[in-house]
Amino acid sequence: MLMEALVLEKCKDQYNVIVIGSGAGGFSSADWLYKYGIDDIAIVTEGINKGTSRNTGSDKQTYYKLSLDGLTKDCAYDMACDIASGGCCDGELAYIEAVNSTRCFYRLVEYGVKFPIDEFGGFVGYKTDHDNTKRATSIGPYTSKVMTEKLENRVINVNKTDLLDNRQVIKILTQNNIAYGILVLNLGNQKVEKILANYIIVATGAPACIYEKSVYPITQHGMSGIIIAEGAKLCNFCEWQYGLASTSFRWNVSGSYMQVLPRVISVDNQGNEREFLLDYYKIKESAYNNLFLKGYQWPFDVNKLEGSSRIDMLVQEQISQDRKVFLDFTKNPKGYNFDNLQQEVKDYLTKSGANLENPIKRLISLNSKAVELYKTNGIDLEKQYLEIAVCAQHNNGGIKVDTNYESSIKNLFAVGEVAGVFGLSRQGGTALNSTQVGGLCIAKYISKNPIDNGINNLLGEDIKLKYQEIVDKIIISKDVNYQYIKKEMSNIAGFYRDRDKILNLIFEIEKVINNYELKAESIENYFYDWDMLLSALSLLKAILGTMDKSGSRGGALYINNGKIIKEKKDYRKYLAISTKEKTTFQKIKPVPKKESWFETILKNN
Repeated sequence: MLMEALVLEKCKDQYNVIVIGSGAGGFSSADWLYKYGIDDIAIVTEGINKGTSRNTGSDKQTYYKLSLDGLTKDCAYDMACDIASGGCCDGELAYIEAVNSTRCFYRLVEYGVKFPIDEFGGFVGYKTDHDNTKRATSIGPYTSKVMTEKLENRVINVNKTDLLDNRQVIKILTQNNIAYGILVLNLGNQKVEKILANYIIVATGAPACIYEKSVYPITQHGMSGIIIAEGAKLCNFCEWQYGLASTSFRWNVSGSYMQVLPRVISVDNQGNEREFLLDYYKIKESAYNNLFLKGYQWPFDVNKLEGSSRIDMLVQEQISQDRKVFLDFTKNPKGYNFDNLQQEVKDYLTKSGANLENPIKRLISLNSKAVELYKTNGIDLEKQYLEIAVCAQHNNGGIKVDTNYESSIKNLFAVGEVAGVFGLSRQGGTALNSTQVGGLCIAKYISKNPIDNGINNLLGEDIKLKYQEIVDKIIISKDVNYQYIKKEMSNIAGFYRDRDKILNLIFEIEKVINNYELKAESIENYFYDWDMLLSALSLLKAILGTMDKSGSRGGALYINNGKIIKEKKDYRKYLAISTKEKTTFQKIKPVPKKESWFETILKNN
């Protein structure tokens, strides 16, 4: 449990390292720093229980690492090649995340995360999205939540690291492209505080704030816009992952939810139901086979338009016709016949002991925790329909980082989903591995490159006073609401991206930014909204800077004059590097393949 006494009411003016964020990436970074002998650390968070790591998951939330079941043949090189296989992914970073995955995984096991093992001690696995083997593991729906809690216990209760809670970061302090501190809004007294540091690690997740249809928890905002404002470069920022999720309670409906083959229906304003998949799939078994495949092909993928991703398109089509879409687990789909399903589906349900009479019984048998999860959040799948939509779920890009996870701003690091590590696609669970490996790499780098900037306490004082003046002048008004921008982002800049409409939205957002009023629903919302606008604008510009050259790819269809732009596959060999002004393309580095000579490495360690 968190020791309340360690939450500091008044923070120090300076630390060696500031870690922003209290999720899996933030606590992982703080713990690795401590292991490497660095203890002058502060974790800064606007709410220790607010982030994505604590509040999101799926039927069985995946953690991705090297195979450890004792039987599956695997090596770090193969894992790195798979991570990078989708394209637009730096091979060196992929290799780093693969080769360090076991070290990070075993640390979590030692901290008490109970990943399943067989009778011989092998960590069993299963196949996940874009996965060619069985590297995936899980402890159920709450894998990242438990990871975060175990890491928090270690960092706060064992390492005794300072925790600065209830503080919203509103500015990164930089000079000559070097980060030297942050400004935070103390949400308790509405005062601006300045904290200086030699190093700053940002572990705040993706800019979850920019979409209306989102599976990110409402408490997750991100702060990409604040980093972008300081001139940080972005990598593959327009590469996102979208998929089917429930809307009243935000949660992925991947894995078991699809594999038990529920009814998928749309309902009009008069309550009329339609099993619309059968309107497209003339052979009903094709619909059900593809529905099953959505379980482990959950993200929308332009390469699967005639396969499982057609279901995402059909769901979106129904919603655009002002119909609501639901999963119904209480009854079988029309014409369901187990014997007519493809062999893969029959084998999976039979081996799992889930070849039962209806979807809810199949789901309870296959994964009872997936049913309990919704019941805990007020939705009884044994009685109720579950409303769904195609939602934003993961930013495969983000802040550009090098192999030390340092951004283009010196001494400013990014770890976890805020970092632009992945390309067009990623295996389910690689993001959780990245939060652990990234923290390790940053800690190793800082321990080998100790600095003391000798930061003058007066540095940034004038900026602090300026921001305090802004805070004092903000007018609280319920009339300020940018939800219409988030709604439009989902409509035209999600998995379906329309060039002309994006241009119009850029014009609209720039108009808002250029006339940004000292008005908001609350003081913290003034800065949240500003960050959202900057993040959304950067995404739209990154899309425009990429779409004509790359065409439709990964998780998004690009549309120009009503027509889909076909992919130009040569651009999978490049990273899309964006700034506030433009997008350029940088050739990817291949996955390293070399044999290291032990005696040489031994002498150099």
